[in-house]
Amino acid sequence: MVRICDNKVIKKEIYYIPILNHTLKVQGQWENGFLVRIKLDFAGEPEDWASSALAHRLGEILEGKLNRSSIPFKAKGTAFQKKVWDATCRIPFGGLMSYSEMASEVGCGSPRAVGQALKSNPLPIIIPCHRVVGKNGNLVGFSCGLEIKALLLRFEANRKNCR
Repeated sequence: MVRICDNKVIKKEIYYIPILNHTLKVQGQWENGFLVRIKLDFAGEPEDWASSALAHRLGEILEGKLNRSSIPFKAKGTAFQKKVWDATCRIPFGGLMSYSEMASEVGCGSPRAVGQALKSNPLPIIIPCHRVVGKNGNLVGFSCGLEIKALLLRFEANRKNCR
């Protein structure tokens, strides 16, 4: 679907990415040629498995084979949110960092503030906020749901062990 709003060309597309024994439904929103928002959900059986170039690239980002800069994107947020998102992007593939560690990393005394910044992440997968976990590795907080967070972490752990 393509529409023009406030002189912006807005395009919404749906992609499917097979991951472990599941399929992720990825809803992407584009503005003027830049990916600005991603929503993740579990898909039932997609009717059309025609693979798109973007779905392929997102899959390669998930596999740690491709850099996020291979997709033109713009993440809109406050200066603090962008600082947290940039730090999140430095967590290595298959790695984890706690909200407390992330707060220290960005010079903030509040893990909750970090959690709120990550909750506002418009581009999960590209900004891999699933790699930020609670103390002792507890799975907490993920805008796409804890089941998807667990799936992404399990997928990265499996891929990392296969390298």
